[in-house]
Amino acid sequence: MKNILVLDVGGVLATNLTPRLWQDLAHLANTSLDTMYASYKKEISKKLWTGECSEAQFWQWLESYGVQLSVSNQRQLITEALQPLPALDYLEQWSKLADIYIMSNHLSDWLQPLLAPYQSYIKSTHVSDQIRLSKPNSKWFQLLHEQFIDASSVWFVDDSANNIAAAESLGWHSLLADQNQDWITTLTAQLQSASS
Repeated sequence: MKNILVLDVGGVLATNLTPRLWQDLAHLANTSLDTMYASYKKEISKKLWTGECSEAQFWQWLESYGVQLSVSNQRQLITEALQPLPALDYLEQWSKLADIYIMSNHLSDWLQPLLAPYQSYIKSTHVSDQIRLSKPNSKWFQLLHEQFIDASSVWFVDDSANNIAAAESLGWHSLLADQNQDWITTLTAQLQSASS
């Protein structure tokens, strides 16, 4: 039986879009970061992550705030906000110790360029806009858990305590990703111990 490793992306494999993206967008809209982000959270955030709102609709929504960007500039903003973190370099090593699954509240099109070079180390990618659910919704965790019936153990890494709680309710081992990246050493040791 194989060990399973479920990884978030934002705050784990790459930087979160917040605050960098929203700082850039607020600047372009000539408004405050707090005002811009509050509007986003209230009006469109949940719809975006669950696929109810398309990426095109997201940029259209921003146009109502005066943010008008070409497609290439849109991509550049996302790329600059979504920077690789050190854990990406460990995927090859971890893939020898566990089957790796991605579970991320995100847009698939935004993650694809980041994850493409590492795809051979990833068994399966689950992104909220395709699943139509977002963490910490217990239904999404349960759907994934049902795929792991034959697993020896399941590890889960996320930077949100709410998501960690949802994983632990299913008996998954969990690690909260810290900004110092100390979790990487801990996870590697745990996976090596479980595989020996």
